Amino acid sequence: MSKPTDVTFFTLFPELMETMPPVPASEFWPEWFKKSPASRDQAEGNAGSEFFTKAHRDFRTVKSCPGILDVINMGYIIPLWSDYQLTKQTDGQLGWQLPSSGPLGDSNLYGAAIHPHDQISGYPFGEDTWKGSFKFQNPWMVKTPKGYSCLMIHPFYNKHPNLQVLPGSIDTDVYHELHVNTFFTAKVNDTILFNYGMPLVQIIPYKREEYKMEVLVGDHRTKSNILTQFIHNSIFSKEHYRAKLSPKRYK
Repeated sequence: MSKPTDVTFFTLFPELMETMPPVPASEFWPEWFKKSPASRDQAEGNAGSEFFTKAHRDFRTVKSCPGILDVINMGYIIPLWSDYQLTKQTDGQLGWQLPSSGPLGDSNLYGAAIHPHDQISGYPFGEDTWKGSFKFQNPWMVKTPKGYSCLMIHPFYNKHPNLQVLPGSIDTDVYHELHVNTFFTAKVNDTILFNYGMPLVQIIPYKREEYKMEVLVGDHRTKSNILTQFIHNSIFSKEHYRAKLSPKRYK
């Protein structure tokens, strides 16, 4: 078994180690996903229909999809380290408030900033989205071995009606600061509170490598792929494939 690749999160604030550290993404499943059943009776609401035989009745939900299970478990989540309160003002500016009495508030590694519209003027903003980027100044830094980077992205399937993280990739073997740029959406004069502890950003480490694309015609699946697909669709029809076929990779 190969040795795991070290991914080091570090902060200048000791209290964050105890109160709100980064965690594996598998510990931050979206609430709607955790509450979803793995299977559902397809005949619900169709009582008396001859079409829904026993084979049709018991079918798997999104909770059994290998692709979704993989992506929500990938990497790590940095939870929001403090309450942030944002308001889209009538003058077109963005106002924000956050605690400033504690030790975190006295550091330029903690706080907020903006990138004005001029820096991203070509982007097709939605009607109620503030025309610029709001930056959460992240007190957590990340260090990876040589040749490894980190993808920063909005936590998969953790939709927030007022906030969207701008995806980015950082060579964390060289540059360790990962401030979180976002788009903020709200009506004018609406004040939105982003709560301490909410999943803010998903961090996915990966190795930088060269790739060469190939495009082919025909069935080029491997034998293991065909077998895995058969097992997932047949033998373990009510089980999560993740528990049976693949180990957890992020600890």
